[in-house]
Amino acid sequence: MPKIEGDLAEALTLLHNYFEQKGIPFALVGALVPAILLSSEIGVRETRDADHIIKLSSWAEWETVIADLVKLGFVRGRGEQEHRLHFRTAEIDLIPYGVTGGPDEVLVWRKSGNQMNLTGFSEVFEHAVLIEIVKGLTLPVIPLWLFAVLKVFAYLDRKFPRDLRDLVYVLEHYESLGNGARRFETVGEVSGVTYENAGAHLLGADIRAKVSSNALKMVRDFLEQITDEYHSVINSALREEPALVSDRRRTVVYQLVQAFRLGLRG
Repeated sequence: MPKIEGDLAEALTLLHNYFEQKGIPFALVGALVPAILLSSEIGVRETRDADHIIKLSSWAEWETVIADLVKLGFVRGRGEQEHRLHFRTAEIDLIPYGVTGGPDEVLVWRKSGNQMNLTGFSEVFEHAVLIEIVKGLTLPVIPLWLFAVLKVFAYLDRKFPRDLRDLVYVLEHYESLGNGARRFETVGEVSGVTYENAGAHLLGADIRAKVSSNALKMVRDFLEQITDEYHSVINSALREEPALVSDRRRTVVYQLVQAFRLGLRG
């Protein structure tokens, strides 16, 4: 569990209290998720941002929420950052779900016209689990398998390499806590899967069992295009890693992707 304190802790507390008071469904979905759900012993990424999905019924309700949060001390982002709020040094991205008045899978921001793919977001409120992230503060947090799905869609949407970095991080560490029993079982049952990439295979299997058919097809199609170690997706993911990239690391990442793909196929 990362050490959440200062401005970020205060911002999360204010948001929690406000959403609870107003009866607005919400969940934590951003880079803080793997930091919370994965042990600090295997490393966590430093982050001062906390992305939330909130369920609203209209853009008018969205504007009311933002105005209320500004009164609580949050500052709106500039320009096209319609989703961004600042609370001193903390950054909060808020994504409204349910305001589109059309297909739930596409959000068109009113000022910029920018589009956001919301495929998979309908599953956020169903699968989020309450977790105490700091003493006295419990928040709904999405599971790692859903975090991975949303990272795939985020990359397809905006092509930010950091989304691939987050995905690889989860591929590498999924089901690594405790005694790793599920990993060992998978190694014995699935040909070509090793203990090191068994977590990626399990991630694919869990996604296959839980997401909608449309979301599953999109994730599968994304993975099917990655046919060798030098694919642009692999290159982009490796460029985000802090250490110098070796041939061995390139192979490891590709094998994780392959194991993930096998798990998705079933």
